[in-house]
Amino acid sequence: MKTEFKKEIRTCFGGAFLIMFMIGVYFVYLPWNMERLNISETQLGVSICAFGFANLFANQFGARIMVPKIGTSKTIILGTIIFSYLPMIIASVPNYFYFTIFFIPIGIGAGLIFPVLNSQIAIIEQKTKRILIPFTQACFSAGSLCGALSAALFIKLIPDPRITFCIVGTLFFVYASCFYFFGLEKKYEINEKVEVFQLPKNNILIYGFLLMMNFATLGIIIDWSPVWLTKELGAPLFLGGLIIIFFNGGEIFARVAASKLINKFGDIIVGSYFSIISCIILFLSILTSNLYLILVGILIFGFGTANFVAVVLRQAINETNESISITVSNLLTLGFAGFIFGPAIVGYLAELINLTFNMYLLSIIWAFNGLALFYLIKKKYIKRKLM
Repeated sequence: MKTEFKKEIRTCFGGAFLIMFMIGVYFVYLPWNMERLNISETQLGVSICAFGFANLFANQFGARIMVPKIGTSKTIILGTIIFSYLPMIIASVPNYFYFTIFFIPIGIGAGLIFPVLNSQIAIIEQKTKRILIPFTQACFSAGSLCGALSAALFIKLIPDPRITFCIVGTLFFVYASCFYFFGLEKKYEINEKVEVFQLPKNNILIYGFLLMMNFATLGIIIDWSPVWLTKELGAPLFLGGLIIIFFNGGEIFARVAASKLINKFGDIIVGSYFSIISCIILFLSILTSNLYLILVGILIFGFGTANFVAVVLRQAINETNESISITVSNLLTLGFAGFIFGPAIVGYLAELINLTFNMYLLSIIWAFNGLALFYLIKKKYIKRKLM
């Protein structure tokens, strides 16, 4: 790896870790907020929907307007500052209305960070000819895992969640300050002039749809799995984060090993076969209704689906003639749309049926995702062979 890129890579990895650390902490506390404000599953789905729409807006606004005008570093700094103390405010609001209102700026803050970090790493990956995108995803997973673990500890040690969110928010704010002094150098920043809006071309829409399903199911695990464990499987609150911990544990292991896995087996096996097999195992584990077997199933599911996003991004970037920043922005906008529809639909179905049904649905959707990716990669391979 070129020495000149070490600082840039570390900075992006640090941002990826911290944003998901904070999200991991917050969503473990969702059952507490639901109980405190007497929020139903449907109402929570609406709040998450508000978060998703704000995230979609910031995704495009950040990549197409903010980055060309003020640069990568300042865009990420703005996102981290917006995001820092909002969970603490949400933990203090008196009713459901304000709970939902403050979900909107949280979505904006996250939307300003995710596409910029992913685009920057994709550019550095192309310059260094190394597999780096999965390591960024590993940092996202590690942040979520450490956040969930920390939340389980905070629940035991700190009686007031607002103190917890104040501590985590301060950590995030300090990171924004460090980014200002030690962030990306101007010559490496994505600073392209782009149209305000462009329709995705070629197969980008299809790849984006696959990411939409990916983020929908990821949103279901992060948003609803703690609620599922505590309300339907009878797990205590401090164990509610276990399902996220096991899921992220599997993801981290697979993503750290991604370079070796992809080089040895190829994109089609790592992205498609692994996903399909892990979905079958998850489905079977849910059938048992045994907490420990479900956790094992989630661990394997996390491992099997961990590199799906990286494989999709790599395939799409290699297939399009558009700039990396626009391609990643389009893909993640479509992907994060899953955060709107997935968890919101689950909130409705949870009251209509139950959350266990949604977990079955999650594993089935992922199996189709794996099959679709297999078809796309195979189709491209056959097309190149004929040429």
